[in-house]
Amino acid sequence: MSVSQTLLTFMFADRFFTPPATRIRSWIGCLLALGIVNSAAAAGEPLLQIATIHADVTPRPGDVACVGFMPKISSIEHPLELKGLLVRKGGGDRAETFVIAAVDYCGLCNTSYDLSCSRIAEAVGTTPDRVALQSLHQHTAPVLDLDGARLLYAGEPEKWKAHAAFVEGTANRAAKAAKEAVANLRPVTRIIASQAKVERVASNRRIVQPDGSIVFRGSGVTDPRLQEAPEGLIDPWVRTLSILDGESIIAQIHYYAMHPQSFYGDERISYDVPGIARQRLQEETGVFQIYFTGCGGNIAMGKYNDATRPARDALSDRLYQALRASTSVVDPKSNSIPKPLSPDAPHVVQDVRVEKLALADISWKVVPVQFLPREDGEFHPERARDLMRPEQTFGIRLKACMAKQWFDRLRAGHHVGISRFRIGSVQLIHLPGEPFVEFQLFAQQRSPESFVCVAGYGECGIWYYGPDVIFADRGGYEQTWSFAEPCWDLVEGAIKELLSNDR
Repeated sequence: MSVSQTLLTFMFADRFFTPPATRIRSWIGCLLALGIVNSAAAAGEPLLQIATIHADVTPRPGDVACVGFMPKISSIEHPLELKGLLVRKGGGDRAETFVIAAVDYCGLCNTSYDLSCSRIAEAVGTTPDRVALQSLHQHTAPVLDLDGARLLYAGEPEKWKAHAAFVEGTANRAAKAAKEAVANLRPVTRIIASQAKVERVASNRRIVQPDGSIVFRGSGVTDPRLQEAPEGLIDPWVRTLSILDGESIIAQIHYYAMHPQSFYGDERISYDVPGIARQRLQEETGVFQIYFTGCGGNIAMGKYNDATRPARDALSDRLYQALRASTSVVDPKSNSIPKPLSPDAPHVVQDVRVEKLALADISWKVVPVQFLPREDGEFHPERARDLMRPEQTFGIRLKACMAKQWFDRLRAGHHVGISRFRIGSVQLIHLPGEPFVEFQLFAQQRSPESFVCVAGYGECGIWYYGPDVIFADRGGYEQTWSFAEPCWDLVEGAIKELLSNDR
C-alpha cells in the first residue's frame, strides 16, 4: 500500500474513534503530508507575501565611491536606486524569507557584494544565500570592490578609507530599507507573466567577419559599417512579472538583456536608459517598477546608439514602449488570458494563481559554483606584482588589483552561489558577473514550459564569461576581462540543476 493510501485509510478509520477537535488536527497533518493543503493555509497565514524595498544609494559629488572606473564624481543627473522585493513564504515558525533586488550600480565585487547581502539578510532575518542582489551595470555609476581598492590605494590610505566608508554606508542603507519593508508585507494572490518585443535597442557586440575574426561593437558607435552590421544574436523580449494582491498590482519586475549605458566618462551620475524608462513607467502607472539587466555581457546598444543625448532619448523611449506594451496586457480584473494577435505581439505567457499552489511550488535553490582563476598571459600569478607597480598606467593597475583579489578568493576555496526562485511556473535565475546572452537563451530552452527570467550582474568579481570558444577567438573584447577559466560546463550544469524538478 502506498503512503498516500495508508494516510487516507487512517483518516477514514480515525473518524470513528477520535474526538472531533483532535481529529481535525490529525487530518490536517495527513493532508500536509499529502501536499493537499499547505501549512501556511492551515495556520491561517498567506502562502506568499511580498513587500517592496527602496533605497536611495546615490553618491555625492566628491565621494570616492568607485574603485577606479569613475575617478571623479562632479554632478548628479539621476538618483541611483536600490529597488527590490522582500518575499515571505508560509507563516509561523516555518516561514522562509528571501530578497531579490536590483541596484543602479556598475558592479559589486568580492567582499563588497558579501557585505551588502549579509547586512540585508541580517535586517530581515534570513541568510545571505537567500539574498540575490544584482547590479544593472550602468557605467555612470559606482563599482564597489573593497578588496581591489585595498591593493589599488595601498599608497593612498585616505582614498581606501573613503571607499570603504562608502561601501559600508551603501550596505547599511540597503539593510535599513529591507528592514522597513518587513512591516509592509502584503499577500500575493496572483502573478501574471507577460512579454513584449523590444525594437531597435539591443545588438550583439561581437561581429563575426568573413575570415572568422571578431570585430567589437561597443555601446556607442559612429562607424557606419558597425551601425549597418546585423543585430546578431540577442534576446529581443522584455519579460515582465506583475505581482497582485487581489485587483491591486503590488509591483512589476522587468528583465531585459543589454549593456545599459548610452554615453559615459563625463563624471556624471545617472541611471541611464533603463532607469529613465523604469521611472517614466512608474510615474505613469503609479506601480512600483523594478528592472533587472539580463545576460548582457555581449549585448549593447551600439547599432542604434551614437552616444549622444538624442540617441539616449530615443533608446529610452523604445525601451519604455516595450515595458509599457508588456504591462498593458495585464488586467487584474480579468480572469482570462489574452491571446496574442501575432507571434511578435505583447501577450501573457503564464497566469499563476497563488491560492492553487502548495508550499512545495514555491522554493529557493542555490547551486555553489567554484570557478577557476585564469592563469594565462597577463593573468599568470607571477605577472600580478609587475602589473601593479606604480609606474604602470592606472588602468593596468586597476585590472591587476581586481583580478588578483578575485583569484585569491577562488584559490582560498570561494564558491559563488547561483540561485533560482520558483513560484509555480515562474522561475527567476540570478547569475554572477557579466554572462553572455547564450546562458539566458539556454535557460529558457531548458525549461520551455516555465516562464524563465534571468538576471546577470550578481557578484561581479568574475566579470565576463561566455561560451568557451571566446578564448580562442581572434579579436573581441570581453575575454580580456574574463577573470575565470572557461566555465560554460560549470554554469550550464548549475542552470540544469536549478531548473530540474525539485518537488
